[in-house]
Amino acid sequence: MTITLRTRALTTGAATAAVVLLAGGIASAHIDPDPLALQAGTQATVQFKVEHGCEGSPTTSLKFQIPASITDAAGVAKDGWTATLTGDTLEFKGGPLAPDQEDHFDISFTAPTTAGDIKFPIIQTCEQGEIAWIEIPAAGAAEPENPAPTIEITEGPPTSAELTPAPEEDEGTTEGTVVATDTGAVVAPTTVADSSDDSSNTGAIVGVVIGAAIVLVGGGWMLARRKKATPQS
Repeated sequence: MTITLRTRALTTGAATAAVVLLAGGIASAHIDPDPLALQAGTQATVQFKVEHGCEGSPTTSLKFQIPASITDAAGVAKDGWTATLTGDTLEFKGGPLAPDQEDHFDISFTAPTTAGDIKFPIIQTCEQGEIAWIEIPAAGAAEPENPAPTIEITEGPPTSAELTPAPEEDEGTTEGTVVATDTGAVVAPTTVADSSDDSSNTGAIVGVVIGAAIVLVGGGWMLARRKKATPQS
């Protein structure tokens, strides 16, 4: 059976030009405190977990701005690092901490006597670049990309709910499945609810692309057959 050049071009284009474009990305990890809540007036040691470096560069310094409402702040000794308190700034310096390695830096202090939130803005400095974890979300607004770590101060002992991290927000990241054709591109957006489902989402998207390519191939072949079978006037 002879295949026309138009059909061959359409078949080749649909089979080889099916492309998946991931328009979004994995949300940036945060520096989270542990515990998330403390009873007012109590003495505590809080861990601040660092999850990554600066775009592939190792971490060499973390500068914490200490809230004015806490007292007796001090960095907990850590191998390979020095902790120095100067005014309201506590700096851990040393390492370096590999960019793909998680670690925690601990601060002991006495919590404020009044309930409310306290924030610890941080400047994370790396061998190349830095990240400013200093953003404060506006009331009712979505969490910013680089928020300052926040600890809730409660009047009584914190409840389990207050000590439990909030579920990750749906970022609404849109992924476009783009199938190239001889006349343009068809975009079928899908929404990613959770980055932990990346592998399953990718499989589903690949399935959509393959299905779309098959439909295009079949449609092009049928169109060519019809044109060939139509009597010429």
